[in-house]
Amino acid sequence: MNKKAILATATCAALLSLPLSGCSTETEEPGNAPTVDSSYTLTNTDKLKSLAIGETAVWRDYEVTLKSIDRAGGALTAHIEVKAHTLDKRLSTECLLSFGMPPTGSSFDGNTITVPANESVSGTLTFEDRYESQRLFWNDGATEATWQLDLPSTPSSDPKASETKTGDAKAGDKAAGKPAEPKAGEAQKQAMAALEAEMPSLFTNNTLYEFKGVDAATATVVPHEGGGYEYTNAASIVDGNGKPSTVNVRLICEANGNCISMTVDGALLF
Repeated sequence: MNKKAILATATCAALLSLPLSGCSTETEEPGNAPTVDSSYTLTNTDKLKSLAIGETAVWRDYEVTLKSIDRAGGALTAHIEVKAHTLDKRLSTECLLSFGMPPTGSSFDGNTITVPANESVSGTLTFEDRYESQRLFWNDGATEATWQLDLPSTPSSDPKASETKTGDAKAGDKAAGKPAEPKAGEAQKQAMAALEAEMPSLFTNNTLYEFKGVDAATATVVPHEGGGYEYTNAASIVDGNGKPSTVNVRLICEANGNCISMTVDGALLF
């Protein structure tokens, strides 16, 4: 088993432990029930922790949609839409963070997102993509929304998207040119079990975290030509500050089970 520890591990742990800052609003913390205004529903606090590209985080005064992302030339560009509810909103572009860092550039004047009441504005925020982060955070002050960039995209711009049945999702992905997920055959199940059994030692030897476990039901295993596999999943850990947390793990392994690459939250460890 290839077990190389590099400086990116320490950098990853340090950045993830930083408190989020840069956005101060007077909004109330979203709960688990709709507000009295039937035109919108506050996003469930659990859902805020794991949004996909295309999904919307809704707070009492405004909502934010991560429409899409572009990655090129060492930069990550996030295309966002912000909608104000009944009040005008002025939000800092530093509300959105990548790997704990604010944007290096934006299309919004004065790095301020100005939204008139009951209207929406769109624009871009650009980040340095040195560590190939797989998460973007929107800090609302009271709560934060997390977009997991490695989750399947959700076409939120389509009004009928929320009505799409689970069985139709793969057909939509195919039409959009996205590769369909492979069916979990017996060989894939065996590979997944082997990878998850190896996970504790990979974390022990290559990170500063204490590995706690993974949920096999949330894993994605994509076979590669030649018999290798790419495994992605969320792992429960205890971070360097002793706090329970969740990180996104990506492993690339050869057909013989030798893992040749490990990425945690976008930081390449080996």
